[in-house]
Amino acid sequence: MPLIQSLAVGLLACAVHCLAPAALADSSQPGPFAVSQRTVTVTRASGTTFTAQIRYPASSAAANAPFATAAAPAPAITFGHGFLSSVNLYDSTMDHLASHGYIVIATTSEGSLLPNHANFALDIRQCLTWLEEQNALASSWLVGDVNTAAFGVSGHSMGGGASALAAAADQRIKCLATLAAAETNPSAAAAATSIQRPSCFITGAQDAIVAPSSTLGQYNNCDAPRQFVSIAGGSHCGFVDSAIIGCDSGTLPRPDQLSKTRSLLLDWFDAHLRLQSSAFAAAWGVGTPIAGTTTTRDARTTLTLGASTLSGAAGTEPLETTITITNIGPDSTAFVLRASLSPFEVSFVP
Repeated sequence: MPLIQSLAVGLLACAVHCLAPAALADSSQPGPFAVSQRTVTVTRASGTTFTAQIRYPASSAAANAPFATAAAPAPAITFGHGFLSSVNLYDSTMDHLASHGYIVIATTSEGSLLPNHANFALDIRQCLTWLEEQNALASSWLVGDVNTAAFGVSGHSMGGGASALAAAADQRIKCLATLAAAETNPSAAAAATSIQRPSCFITGAQDAIVAPSSTLGQYNNCDAPRQFVSIAGGSHCGFVDSAIIGCDSGTLPRPDQLSKTRSLLLDWFDAHLRLQSSAFAAAWGVGTPIAGTTTTRDARTTLTLGASTLSGAAGTEPLETTITITNIGPDSTAFVLRASLSPFEVSFVP
């Protein structure tokens, strides 16, 4: 089947004289849902098990609270922790996504001094299988609450590299967003050549543990719509809630780096799992960029307008131009056109 990409054409690339777009909501702020958490047991295909923590929109913030029915069916993100890093170091990031209606599940496996990256990627994927099973199980507290067609993957450091391995191997995953993704064994950079989903590689410019140039190799090899984001003053450990042994630091305070990270992740997942026009505008550069970030964007397409501007008197015939979209990636691709943040009625005729 062809890969289906959603391409946000903000204001028709300003092909018409439009009003300035309204300010977008601050995606670093908590969402409307209370967040609860559970520890669950996930069974591998081999019959062995591992534990995972799950954060989700709930009826209350109490542990093991019922799922918030207003959030169902919810998109889901499987998350990979960093080397020797507890899943709880990412509480604020996972809680943020859950408060906006996402189910976030994070395996606690491969936390030893000698982790197996290939197995870690398999466990990250197996978390999605567990969600599919629970969604279909009549006796489950999650029955009918999971949007199994809207799975994303994320992770930090080792977990970022393992997330890339997972995205390369699993077509259920619709998008990838990593934080300071490290190289893995097998190679995440090599696996990136097989990623067919929109991928965002977020880094800290002052990372002293995983050099941004290392993550750049994964970005360069990814032939899907891709972004490479650099957070000025950001560090490797600025992506976790508190420092651990061996941590680095940057000039950007940790709360500020986490705030920017929350915005970047939510915009990315809202754009590609929920197909929200405002999130496309934020993620793909139509809206105001997040201060202190520099983003390289490559949609693996080119868009050419038949006319750079269109103008006419109010109440006259509709204004028309042609749009040519060229796929420059290696995969067969279908496109969805959207006019984002336009104050005028816009329609597309193939």
